Amino acid sequence: MAPYILESRNRIHIIDLKQTIRGLLRAKHFLKQIVAEGNDVLLVGTKLQLSGELAKINVSTGMPYVEDRWIGGTLTNYEVIGSRIAYLEELEAQEADGHLDTLTKKEAARFMREKRKVYRNLNGIRSMNRIPGAMVVIDPKTEMKAVAEAKKMGVPVIGIIDTDGDPDVCDLIIPANDDAIRSVAMIMDHLADGINAGKEIRVEKGVANPQDSGNDAQPVGKGAPVPRPRAAKSGARRRPSRKDLAAANQQVEIKSIGDNKSGAEATPAEATPAEATPTEATPTEATPAE
Repeated sequence: MAPYILESRNRIHIIDLKQTIRGLLRAKHFLKQIVAEGNDVLLVGTKLQLSGELAKINVSTGMPYVEDRWIGGTLTNYEVIGSRIAYLEELEAQEADGHLDTLTKKEAARFMREKRKVYRNLNGIRSMNRIPGAMVVIDPKTEMKAVAEAKKMGVPVIGIIDTDGDPDVCDLIIPANDDAIRSVAMIMDHLADGINAGKEIRVEKGVANPQDSGNDAQPVGKGAPVPRPRAAKSGARRRPSRKDLAAANQQVEIKSIGDNKSGAEATPAEATPAEATPTEATPTEATPAE
């Protein structure tokens, strides 16, 4: 982070605000293009003091967000995450239909506890129908799993990084204080303006909203659809099952036993020439007789 630090005072690094403004303008313009092409932007920030800030941005922009904790596989295994979102909708439908009235007090408490847990983890991304076009991460040092999954799926990462972070893990950098609420709120407001400007361009171009298009919609820009399991091709090599491995091990044991038996039988046959050596000495003993 040395290029983004202005100076050090009393062993405290001061961020260069010129670098902050430069990174903020670049990120704002990039998000505008990404949203205009028909993609979503995923907002990630799970620090306790920032809880509620991403929800405000979600209200103004409608973009998915994660503020409680990052669930492993949110991007790389979205099919399972989608099934959990369907489970949340099922719980909400049961509650609306009066299912709690048919349960005992203990069962109702267990039902509500399960619903609150699933709601807290998945409510922010329930509108994300496919892989987002970009990801905004507050403090990539804390959100290492989210950044790793984004890199694996080819999603560009915009990071709000403090002086103790690593700028190499992000594609676009906004050097700023990632712990202060006012600092993060101001930056996120500017990014929200870029997202809303991209949504206006999207409407003018007639590009479909990815949150209304469904899972099979194809993105216009860099966004990628949710990966689907590919059907096995005829004659393709498949992963061996436990039964196949057990049969192969049994064949190896039988073959090794057969090799041991054949080796044991061949041992006397190989020793026969060694016993014939004294018979060759008979002519040499007959020489004095002549």
